Amino acid sequence: MAEEHKPVDLTLDKTARELRIEWAEGRKSVYGFDYLAALCPCANCREKRQEKERNPLYVLAGPSGPAELDQAEMMGRYALHLIWKGGCASGIYSFDYLRSICPAMARESLDAEAAEKEADGGDG
Repeated sequence: MAEEHKPVDLTLDKTARELRIEWAEGRKSVYGFDYLAALCPCANCREKRQEKERNPLYVLAGPSGPAELDQAEMMGRYALHLIWKGGCASGIYSFDYLRSICPAMARESLDAEAAEKEADGGDG
């Protein structure tokens, strides 16, 4: 894990239903619980997402409604283990994975791509 991918502050706010991370280089990330639960990295959840992409009629079994965090614990110095009430208990979210799914960083990347296309005359 790159040094800048290490968190210096982690806050799980059950009232606001979000995980807030401040990274070593000063960037801050905010993840809603629904977002995190939907992107659970465990093999079972990942397989369900892939099946849903392959088959639009795939019926997802499991909890519906807002994701509720039951427990969270550190996994060494590299990840968080998040356990969802009535949902998955196998998700180990590495800090590299959390960086890769950061909503703010994804928006920045899309904005940069749009600016690049605009600078190229709008051809994509």
